[in-house]
Amino acid sequence: MEIKLVADEGDVVRLKIVDRVVRGTTDPCNDPLIRLGGRDIYRKVVLLDLSASDFVDSSGLSWLLVAHKRFCEAKGQLILHSLTPNVLSTIRMMRLDLVLNLAEDEAQALELARKQST
Repeated sequence: MEIKLVADEGDVVRLKIVDRVVRGTTDPCNDPLIRLGGRDIYRKVVLLDLSASDFVDSSGLSWLLVAHKRFCEAKGQLILHSLTPNVLSTIRMMRLDLVLNLAEDEAQALELARKQST
């Protein structure tokens, strides 16, 4: 899984997964979010663009859930947006849409972040 930093605006970080959502390693020291956004990443609002991801497997779903939990524990937010139909279908089939923060696009993700922070 390759994640790129799109923008770091202080409290809001924009990231994009540019291939399949799969966890390539189980090494907790190799956290791609910390590598891109630093140790405080989980205290921020992270908008994760999935528009270039056409596939998510069980390890990718697990990674998303663990990341979501870390954001909740640190009082940050992880918002997934622009999901492709295949990825959205898989997330809904596993009923993870009831747990994860999902938005149609980046604008809706920003709006969701504003609502949840007030």
